[in-house]
Amino acid sequence: MQDTLNRVTAVPDATGGLPARHCPDIFCSLKVNRIVTLLSVLFVFTSACSTVAPQKPETSTKKQQGSIAIILSGMAPAFVEVEREIKKIYKERTETYELSSVSIANRSILNKIQSSDVTAVVAVGFDAAKLAQKLTNKKVIFCQVFNYEDAGLVSNSMRGVAATPPVKQLFHVWKLMYPDLKQIGVITGKNLRGLMTEARNAAKDENLELIHIEVRSDKETLYAFKRITPKIQGLWLVPDNRVLSRDVIRDMMNYSAKEGKQVAVFNYELLGLGGLLSAESYYADIAEQVVTRVKQVHTSPGIPIAPLTKIKIKFNSVMARRFNLPLTGFSEETKRGH
Repeated sequence: MQDTLNRVTAVPDATGGLPARHCPDIFCSLKVNRIVTLLSVLFVFTSACSTVAPQKPETSTKKQQGSIAIILSGMAPAFVEVEREIKKIYKERTETYELSSVSIANRSILNKIQSSDVTAVVAVGFDAAKLAQKLTNKKVIFCQVFNYEDAGLVSNSMRGVAATPPVKQLFHVWKLMYPDLKQIGVITGKNLRGLMTEARNAAKDENLELIHIEVRSDKETLYAFKRITPKIQGLWLVPDNRVLSRDVIRDMMNYSAKEGKQVAVFNYELLGLGGLLSAESYYADIAEQVVTRVKQVHTSPGIPIAPLTKIKIKFNSVMARRFNLPLTGFSEETKRGH
């Protein structure tokens, strides 16, 4: 700064080199004015630099404010596709971590996220949600977790997105297909209060009776199904892997066909085993609800579980003909929730 001032004050004499004591007042005045002007410009430039410099770390901090970490329970399509859809619509920085069967590696992931500056964590799948539950001072949004209540995942720092599409729309379409539908059975493990409350409300809106039985194993599931079969016209099969197995699903589908019972399944592949209609969610819908929750996570925790808004329904035309049910007017297009 001193060198600069020296250069500014060493301005050539406006009189062409005359001694200062001989310069006319007007020329001396001009020289003083030029010095003052240059000093003013230098002051403004110096002030501007001093005010701009501190903004750099603020800009960097601002970029980090919306960053999130995404933890995947594995590389199954149900996890990977949700992550892909999230990245399509979330414009801030994301960091993805994939869990493995190696506990040390998973612990390393946990420590890395804990020490990072991410403002929120998205856990996709049960294993990812259980790991994220160990984080402190981090907001977590989980999805693709069916039995979240059994694991106690909802807390002040953790909120979720529903793992099942709107039950109301499933029951509505089913009732349209088969107006004589009166009783629907559903068999699950314990602690599914949120889903069952939604299902009972949906059943009530369609003048249906929902018969719910809780069991503890897949063997109990098959026994319970045979026990309620005389009381129902249809079975709603939900993806509770705590009380379902491949063999039991196959046995239930065979028994339902034998007894002439309709089955709504949770995966279109099960239509091949004798399901009448399948109800699935859209990965894009899951991602949309996750991102919405992420954006709100620091302002309002919101409801424990955010519902999905769309449902993908597919039909088994062979079973529809067997039950003499018309498919005219129905399509596999998205049915939007109300």
